[in-house]
Amino acid sequence: METLKTADRRTRQRVLESAITLLSERGLSGELLKDAARMAECSIDRARIFFQRDEDLVLALYARLAAELEARVAELPEGNLAERFREIMLAKLALVAPYRQALAALLATLLDPRHELGALGQHTEVIRNRVMGVFSAVVLGAQDRQKLKTDGLTRRLYGLHLVLMLLWTQDQTADSGATRAAIDLVGDLLSLSGRLSWLPNFKNSLAKLDEIAAPLVEPAPETRVNELSIRVLRRLFQHRRLQPGAGACAENPCEQCLALHLPKVRRFVGAGEPIHFLLPAFPAKSPNPKKVLGRLPDMAEELALGFLQRVCDEISELYPPGARITICSDGRVFSDLVGVSDEDVTDYGLEIDLLRRRLNLTSLAVFSMEDLFEIDDNEKMREQLRLHYAETLPSIEERIRAFEHHQMLFNGIQRFLFEDRVAIETGKSRTQVRNECKARTYLVIQRSDAWGRLLSDCFPAALRLSIHPQGPHSEKIGILLGEAEDTWLTPWHGVAVRTDGNFRLMRRHEAEALGARVVEHAGRPSYYQIGETS
Repeated sequence: METLKTADRRTRQRVLESAITLLSERGLSGELLKDAARMAECSIDRARIFFQRDEDLVLALYARLAAELEARVAELPEGNLAERFREIMLAKLALVAPYRQALAALLATLLDPRHELGALGQHTEVIRNRVMGVFSAVVLGAQDRQKLKTDGLTRRLYGLHLVLMLLWTQDQTADSGATRAAIDLVGDLLSLSGRLSWLPNFKNSLAKLDEIAAPLVEPAPETRVNELSIRVLRRLFQHRRLQPGAGACAENPCEQCLALHLPKVRRFVGAGEPIHFLLPAFPAKSPNPKKVLGRLPDMAEELALGFLQRVCDEISELYPPGARITICSDGRVFSDLVGVSDEDVTDYGLEIDLLRRRLNLTSLAVFSMEDLFEIDDNEKMREQLRLHYAETLPSIEERIRAFEHHQMLFNGIQRFLFEDRVAIETGKSRTQVRNECKARTYLVIQRSDAWGRLLSDCFPAALRLSIHPQGPHSEKIGILLGEAEDTWLTPWHGVAVRTDGNFRLMRRHEAEALGARVVEHAGRPSYYQIGETS
């Protein structure tokens, strides 16, 4: 369980960020831990509380790369296995490119299963399982999956991926041409494998290959742990918030829905620990008075927090160690872009924590950007986040153009920004506000993604929840925080409306148009009531 105090977490993060900068700039040369500590303005003794040796910093880099690869799964083509394998390998090459020198220097270590950084060693098992989840998703999403003998196929693809990465570390050709040609060759062989299955001894050869790969790459998970982990995920998925077009997965999650999350849940269940979830959420109330009752949390937030606690309680019924959710407030991440003052972010966050304590929501914890940066200037905190974790705007724009699910996210965020800004900036035309909000949306996504990467560094084993509707096979699990007609509506963009004994989320002006009246609690507006109370 995570036990780091705020000051400790800040120090650890500074050292890690410095180490990754050094790895990308000069590879694995010199004394990485000492140099990273010096760059982070931290004593070596202090740094060694979190990272004993250079190897611990490299393991943290492995975890970051695994998280980045998981995020690429949703962008894979709906093609055959060969096409999907090619694309995920090319994505891997792009991710590791900045660290080529460091990984090449580690070649002997990577090949040594006795070393803690060995690709098939015990210390890298958690990271290996995450990447295995990626290749499981590659297989399960292939259109020709039914024609292939899929038993052990994920392990074989993972093994091929390791061979290709070892080749890449030694590839001196322009733009890693030899490695790319090898990836194409493997793709061609995968395309032929279905047609070769009739050959004598073909199946026997595959079985022998799997006998070699299985004990090295992925020992079979304990049946009880695996089955319990699947039950936990299926229970959680009853609350999933999905984008349109999820099809049968909305009612009956398929194997691919589970693929990226199952290895993480198995790790917690196997260790008998509470399953840890991260939820970037509860930033601050919308500045639009037509949507919300005020600047502080109200019944909408209270209901959402209570719901999250009940989700953890449901998991406890299946798995007694239960679950815990860390709410990672992203208000400070982009408050300047959405028209919310830093003072409002602070007050809202304090009230959320008070609510959590008053309601005795013991499975919930709160976390914010201030817990990581020893900087009083909020703008400088945002700059540090951008410097170490942000993707370039052109690459974000390209991804939004290329993938429908990214376009849907962009449209949803832009709509909320426009609703807020057009109500506040009354001196501007709607067209001008819309154009300004389009530019802001790219920046919100840039910072939101950067915040997600930072959280992945801080909590590498945790599963990621999201307030936004997600695709069924995403690395994030979208989760509902309240019943609403608009699946994008959140407690901080609406009000709680009670009718016939049940609550729903609406925008304030929608509730008032229905004749709802305000109900106060503790001297503050809390929610709307339609009709008489029972």
